[in-house]
Amino acid sequence: MSMRRSFRTGLVLAAVGTLLAGCDSAPEPDALFPLAAGLEWQYRVTTRPHGEDPRDSRLTMSNVERGYFAGEEDILIRRNQHGTRYYIAEREDGLYRVAVKSVAQTVPIMDQPPVRILPRPVETGQRWRAPAHTYLLGRARTFISDHAPGNTIDLDYHIEATDAEIEVPAGRYSDCVLAVGRASFHLDAETGFAASDVPIEQREWYCPGVGLTRLSRDERLTSGDRTITGGRIEIVLTGAPG
Repeated sequence: MSMRRSFRTGLVLAAVGTLLAGCDSAPEPDALFPLAAGLEWQYRVTTRPHGEDPRDSRLTMSNVERGYFAGEEDILIRRNQHGTRYYIAEREDGLYRVAVKSVAQTVPIMDQPPVRILPRPVETGQRWRAPAHTYLLGRARTFISDHAPGNTIDLDYHIEATDAEIEVPAGRYSDCVLAVGRASFHLDAETGFAASDVPIEQREWYCPGVGLTRLSRDERLTSGDRTITGGRIEIVLTGAPG
């Protein structure tokens, strides 16, 4: 396996939700995440491995149906263009991914524990932790996560703003929620390379009436001999359901 493997882009992306109830109240996560069946979104995914030219690809996400799953009512099933399904639960303290099923699997694989997408309420300063080895909201696997203990990197998230503005190919949006996840992964000498700390940062913008409009992830690892390199991945909304 090449040590300069590029970012994988098996990502679950959030999109259109209902409008926020009002400017004076904290936005609910379901106002920033699509829960209606039958909706579809288009994204452009750009990967920039260190020292290489950027590469673009396309990602389509759609809401398939809502129904009973694993003891919970009204679970949302989302699907990407490759057929992978993601099972989303709405709970009192936020939205969670509870299972994933690829086309190669006969049954969904449960997340242990469930992966929080957004907290409830969505307020500036809210904090939570999410494993980065999952494919929800851009938590991409790389060489780093393949060599982490248990193949897991935990990102510590917080809500940095609830009034952000952002412009993407799909449009210009305001009053967006900015969620930031950070981690410092220690790559020790047991991997066969010089020990180093790898800063990781992921930024996600959720806009009312749109959902996730942009995601960026930086893994700033570059070894002295460039045997292992980091890079950047960015996802932007190019088309939302009308």
